[in-house]
Amino acid sequence: MERRHFIAILGGVVVGTALPYSLYHYLESGLDSQEVGVRRYLNAGPNAALELITPNDDFYVTTSRSTPDVDPRKFSFAIDGLVDHPLRFDYKQVRELPPYRTTMTLECISNPVGGKYIGNARWAGTLLKPLLDRAGLRSAAKFAISHGAEGYTTAIPVERLVSPLNFLAWEMNGEALPRPHGFPLRVFFPGKYGMKQPKWLTRIELVDHDYTGYWEAQGWSQDCERQIQSTIDWPRNGQRVSGSPIVLCGYALASEVGISRVELSTDGGATWQSADVFSNPSRIVWSLWKYEWRNAARGSHTLKVRAIDGSGRVQTAKNAPDWPSGATGYHTIQVTVV
Repeated sequence: MERRHFIAILGGVVVGTALPYSLYHYLESGLDSQEVGVRRYLNAGPNAALELITPNDDFYVTTSRSTPDVDPRKFSFAIDGLVDHPLRFDYKQVRELPPYRTTMTLECISNPVGGKYIGNARWAGTLLKPLLDRAGLRSAAKFAISHGAEGYTTAIPVERLVSPLNFLAWEMNGEALPRPHGFPLRVFFPGKYGMKQPKWLTRIELVDHDYTGYWEAQGWSQDCERQIQSTIDWPRNGQRVSGSPIVLCGYALASEVGISRVELSTDGGATWQSADVFSNPSRIVWSLWKYEWRNAARGSHTLKVRAIDGSGRVQTAKNAPDWPSGATGYHTIQVTVV
């Protein structure tokens, strides 16, 4: 069930695996680690989550096969199958579609609790629903199969396909999509794990039956809705801390319903306190939280975090591996107050 990950390395240095590479810019900048990550944005206001961006070169990459070398001069994208008016576009025509820009956090289904296979980027492209409306989905259409140029396929129900949040992307952080991230085109269904959002997209095919895609045939989830998760970005596991208050911070993320609350425990889960979700500007972007830990007793402490999504569902404490539906459980670290 192993998935293939190709991860960018900053400055030729292999960094730790606990957090996204976007939170380790101090390796190149020379900044102390206390000055970066969520901690760096504590006073940046309610839109801080939109500013915590993962550079393209640092963004995680997952692929089922090698990266295809798609020639944009020969590229085409189609919406066909059970539609009244099949659509086909070359690359120039795709880039002329009505523009849409958004910020969205993307995560691999293989990401462990507190893991690094996650990133946040500014995407540019076009909304998918107006194209589906132009194509005219037939009543018999129940599922949509997305096809990638390298042969990858996956499917989602039509009810999820027509969400107004879905979009096609051809730019990432102000640049044409890098080839490892799907040049010339990829599709996004916010709230799902990355395996349902194929790169190098060439076709969306409407069919009247469910379909088992590449990873699904190996036992991975057909649904792929993202699990509720939350991470302690600061302090780091095993760190010695001091002062009062000690400001703890991190991020949380859920499916397309977003995050409503975050809670923090400083006693291993015996009691929970509400954290301040100080930046929660979008349902499809990680929410940033902080907690002021006052009068912390000296000694070792077990910190845990949990989140509540926009529908009121509480993150599960059950520890489960990434396979088959995404990892679950509370991110837990040990710190020593001195």
